[in-house]
Amino acid sequence: MVPSPFTPADGERLSPTVLESAHRTRAARLAELTGWTGRRPHPPNWQALEIAFSRPFPADFKSYVELFPPGAFGLVQVFHPFDPAFVLLCDTRAYVEQLMARNDPANDEPDLPRFGDQPGELFAWGSVNGEYELCWEITADDPDTWTCVVADIPMRSAERYDGGMLDLLLDVLGGTPGRIPSLDYLREILPMPFSPYGHVTEPG
Repeated sequence: MVPSPFTPADGERLSPTVLESAHRTRAARLAELTGWTGRRPHPPNWQALEIAFSRPFPADFKSYVELFPPGAFGLVQVFHPFDPAFVLLCDTRAYVEQLMARNDPANDEPDLPRFGDQPGELFAWGSVNGEYELCWEITADDPDTWTCVVADIPMRSAERYDGGMLDLLLDVLGGTPGRIPSLDYLREILPMPFSPYGHVTEPG
């Protein structure tokens, strides 16, 4: 994993202000790595999104969304609340509802963890080439402690990753070998610069 600049000593908890600053620094590192220097989007209505999600989103995801607009890093996509697919539905709840519906058919596969928005379930925050789902493994604990799972639905397999979404993106897009074996093939096509989608209308 890319070394974290904000790993506390055992038993310690970082203050929210320090944690948010550290996540912004890591999001900025991702932007530098992938060549993104464009305009920041307006922050979404986090309160409404988190009501729809029934819990807070991880702070590193918020830092990402507030720095990057909707777009993709080559084959790697992060599901952004301002993605036109969600915004055009004109309902904040659509973001969570559409992502829940995206993987609901996979819940018929007994060999995969269950997808959903409850503790013990997977919730997708991104995708690789439409083949792998990048997910949080939701727990009842602080969302900033959630780790990730890379789910290959067609192959009915899931690979756990001991880190958050920004950690995963930095490892994958930075070419760290061996951290996520199922995605090591992406190292052959690096770098993958960030490319924003076309004109996006942000909700007021």
